[in-house]
Amino acid sequence: MSLSESLSPHVTRHTSHPPLVTVRNLTLRYGQQIALEDADVSLRAGEFAAIIGPNGAGKSTLLKALVGLIMPEAGTIAFAPELGRPQTAVAYVPQQQTLDWAFPVTVWDTAMMGRTARLGWGRWPNRADRERVAEALDKAGVYDLKDRHIGALSGGQRQRVLLARMLARDARILLLDEPLTGVDAATQERIMRLLRAQADEGRAVVMVTHDLEAAASACDYLVLINRRVIAQGRPDEVYTPGNVEATFSSSHLGHTHAHA
Repeated sequence: MSLSESLSPHVTRHTSHPPLVTVRNLTLRYGQQIALEDADVSLRAGEFAAIIGPNGAGKSTLLKALVGLIMPEAGTIAFAPELGRPQTAVAYVPQQQTLDWAFPVTVWDTAMMGRTARLGWGRWPNRADRERVAEALDKAGVYDLKDRHIGALSGGQRQRVLLARMLARDARILLLDEPLTGVDAATQERIMRLLRAQADEGRAVVMVTHDLEAAASACDYLVLINRRVIAQGRPDEVYTPGNVEATFSSSHLGHTHAHA
């Protein structure tokens, strides 16, 4: 069974839920280049969204801005007041190749980092924290690897450890940069099911990916970008030949086609 067959889309946007994050007129610069210009995006509880576009389109830069790693050139990023401090409300999974896998820590230690980030430095994890980490490792399918050094893992195992670290944080907003890259089909399906479950539990889940077909088959909401927001909305609204061509064209369009 293919991924698209085993994961049916939830195409109704949760419009009754107020946005957890609202991005307005956002312009981001990466070095001397404008990475993303005048973008409007909202992320809602209970929604599995995908940000899709070619290399250099601004996808990863947008996630880094949401997590506070890049300051906007212009525009605003507003978090819902109910979230409290964005630092604890957001969990971020970067691309694998940006991490140091030679660092001398175990799978358990890596997952516990997600919990420590929530607790704050200087506070030791208690029994409940350890139970939460064990549950996160189990959900990600790597509990049996808990004592193994992260450098000894395969690419798919490493990705699942990053997912466990994310789950251990208990965040309301989950941001993942290319979680499907470099993993086999079985791991890809497991990741997508796990992310779908997190959205169904009321979190806002956002995945950056190149794989438009997989995103359209499994996600509630798509944001197509190529230095600008080309289109956004439900998969059946925005997965059209014109939008795909505009998104993956080498020439960036000067228009934004936004769908509610």
